[in-house]
Amino acid sequence: MQIPALKSVTVEVLVDNFFDVFEPSRPGVVERVVPGRLKKPLVAAHGLAFWITLEKDGATSRLLLDAANSPLPLMNNIEALEHNLEEVDAVVLSHGHPDHYGGLVEILSRRQGKLPVYFHKDCYHPKLLITPRGRIGPWKLDREALVQGGAEMHENSGPALVLDQVLLTGTVEASTPYETPLPGPKRVIAGVEENDPFTDEQALVAHVQGQGLVILGGCSHPGIVNMVKYAQKLTGVQEIAAIIGGFHLTAGGPDLIRSTIQGLKELNPKILLAGHCTGFKALTQLALAFPDTFMVSCVGTKVMIGG
Repeated sequence: MQIPALKSVTVEVLVDNFFDVFEPSRPGVVERVVPGRLKKPLVAAHGLAFWITLEKDGATSRLLLDAANSPLPLMNNIEALEHNLEEVDAVVLSHGHPDHYGGLVEILSRRQGKLPVYFHKDCYHPKLLITPRGRIGPWKLDREALVQGGAEMHENSGPALVLDQVLLTGTVEASTPYETPLPGPKRVIAGVEENDPFTDEQALVAHVQGQGLVILGGCSHPGIVNMVKYAQKLTGVQEIAAIIGGFHLTAGGPDLIRSTIQGLKELNPKILLAGHCTGFKALTQLALAFPDTFMVSCVGTKVMIGG
């Protein structure tokens, strides 16, 4: 599936689990926010949201990927980083967990007119989580609230273009033996609870001219290596400029961490930025395995590819 080659892609972390002023930058490519220059403090929270700027043929488009766990950190950080919601051309949801769509209704309420919202149709299935401390959920994405709020709904199951510029993969094709669904997440279909295969989770993929693919995942429950390989298969582009997002590795144990690191080495990304659900143990192993390319995803981090 052909997707346009963009001049540049900039990904700014609006909400993530981490905020650390001492994490290093890579000038001109990965830059960290300087707190003393902000109009108000940033807030870290368990959730994820990215502000994405696309440049093509002299035109600029802006996307939000995910909407954090609640309006509180999302709106605070949008204001602190001096962004304007009226400039957002579309919102994309990576999957149907509430730490990724918690601020979406608030976004809609603060904007004028319709706003395109892209997500997999399986996001509507109620979700829950079985943990050692008990059951959490169920949660359900409220379609009626989105429509009433002014969402222009774009529901997919297979590959789909967002604003005719970037690709949503649709349900991710499994190609690795080690990336399998964890037993804790569940979904409910027709009143029956089952292990969640995360058919609703998809990657957002951009192609930057001369740089390769920029691949963003929310939690990467289907497996970050699966997601990248599927993006390569769909686009026909093999070079990986950046892999960004939550990788959900520590919960899968040391074998999954080791296998994923080996898989990522074979993919050879130029930039690897991970945070959110990746987990501390996995982050430390990624830092050791990729000393020149890995960086922790912190609130206010900006990744600039191309341009």
